[in-house]
Amino acid sequence: MGRMTDGYIVLDLETTGLDYKTEQITEIGAIKLDTEFKEIGRFHTMVSLEEGRKLPEFITKLTGITTEDLVGKPSEQEALKSLAEFIGDSKIVVAQNAPFDLSFISRGGIEPEYFACTRALVRQIEPELSPSLKDVTARNGIVLNGHHRALNDVEATIEVFKLYVHKEHQVMYFNVVIDAPERPLTFIPKNARVVRITEAK
Repeated sequence: MGRMTDGYIVLDLETTGLDYKTEQITEIGAIKLDTEFKEIGRFHTMVSLEEGRKLPEFITKLTGITTEDLVGKPSEQEALKSLAEFIGDSKIVVAQNAPFDLSFISRGGIEPEYFACTRALVRQIEPELSPSLKDVTARNGIVLNGHHRALNDVEATIEVFKLYVHKEHQVMYFNVVIDAPERPLTFIPKNARVVRITEAK
């Protein structure tokens, strides 16, 4: 594939809900890795709620993030501008469920040329097993502390990515997204190649 990167940005977002058209980001975590997967920087910010928006109770239960945590924090556009600066040039963006995270960051004009979705990578290598971060980390002995907080999820996603990239070199995972019955695609990232899976997992 040639040299197309000087490293990776592994990121995770927490949001008020799943639909990037109607919901907003509440937390961004990202870790910058060099080509040897060594950490060379990290980025974290909470994001203030838009005027009149409330944080749903189930999101607070899921993430532990409260409305108070977001008061006085940068706006979503400010946060995405800072994230874009952190990503910089020629980085591959890696996320556990890339179409989800890329849908939200696209609102700040961030559309990476190359990305990797660890969920799609796992789904291709282990089609009969659950590709969720919780299940993948559990069966591989990877630590996942405080699931559904951005940097915790990023740290676990890095370990999954390192493990599965080395497991199987035949699988094409750059820019691959999976459209599956249990998680239909609602956003197709720029340059994505869609793999359709018909049976539910």
